[in-house]
Amino acid sequence: MTEQLVDPVVLSSIAHLELIARQAVEGAVAGLHHSHFMGRNVEFSEHRPYHPGDELRHVDWRAYAKTDRFHVKLFEEDTNLRATLLTDLSGSMRFGESTLSKSAYAQQLTAALSYLIISQGDSVGLVVYDSQIRAYVPPRLRTDHWGALLETLVNAKTTNELSSTGQVLANLGEYLKKRGMVILISDLIEDPARVLHGLALLQKRHQEVLVFHILTPEEIELPYSGSVEFHPLEGETGPLLTAPRRLQKIYRERVEQFLRQYRDGCLEHGIDYNPVTTRQPLEAVLREYLQRRLKIHPHR
Repeated sequence: MTEQLVDPVVLSSIAHLELIARQAVEGAVAGLHHSHFMGRNVEFSEHRPYHPGDELRHVDWRAYAKTDRFHVKLFEEDTNLRATLLTDLSGSMRFGESTLSKSAYAQQLTAALSYLIISQGDSVGLVVYDSQIRAYVPPRLRTDHWGALLETLVNAKTTNELSSTGQVLANLGEYLKKRGMVILISDLIEDPARVLHGLALLQKRHQEVLVFHILTPEEIELPYSGSVEFHPLEGETGPLLTAPRRLQKIYRERVEQFLRQYRDGCLEHGIDYNPVTTRQPLEAVLREYLQRRLKIHPHR
C-alpha cells in the first residue's frame, strides 16, 4: 500500500500560520473577554451540554459512555453564523518591500479571522481567487476544519493573473445558499464601481459584508527617488521607467481618491470597510475589528 505523505513544507507553513493566528487572536481579545461577542471558551467543540427538553436522538451516547455526562451533537444549523472568507491572491498581492507581501499578510489575516470565528462556535468557509475562484472550502464547524482550511490557503499560489473581484462577487451567489457573512480580503486594485456593485449584490442575498482593504505603505506614499523601473505583477505589459518624486503629489491625490471611492461606497451600502496597511500588526487590526463588531452587535 502506497502511503500518502503530506509535504513537510506545507505542514511547516500551516504550523507557522496556526501560531501567528492563535497569537494574534489571543492578543486581540485580551481585555475583551467579558464581552458578549467573545463569550465562548476559545476551544473547538462539536457538542454542548444537554438541557431538559433537548431531543434524545441528538444525544451523543459515545460521549456519555466516556464522560458520564450528557452532551448534544452540535449541527451546522445550530451555529449563530455562517461566514465565508474571500482571499485575493492575484498578481498584485505579491507586492511588498518594507513589510510582508500583501498575499502573506492576507493569508495570516485569513487564518486569524477563521480561527476567531470557529472558536466562537460558528462555521467558516474559504474562497481563494484571482481572475476567478481557484479554491473553495464550504463553511463547516468541525474539530479538523481549521487545519483543512489552512492547508487550502497555503497550497494556493499567487500568479500574474489580474484580479476580478467584482466578477467573483457576482458569481459567488451559487455558493451562498443561506444567510450569513462574507469577509473580503483584497487590495481591491480594480474598478471600484464593479467591486461595490458585487458587494451590493451579496447584501441582496442576505449576506452581511465586511471588507479588509490591504495595501503596502509604498503603494500609499510612493517614497521612491531618482529613476525607478516599475515591473507589473499582473498581465503581460512591460516595465515602466519614471521619476516617482515628480509624480508624488498627483499620485497621492489619486490614491486618496481611490480609497475615498471605496470608503464612501461601502458607507453608502452599510458595508463595514476596514483599510489596512501591511505595516499594522495583526493583533491591532483584529482588536479594532472586534471593537467595531461590539458596537454593531452589543448583545451578540
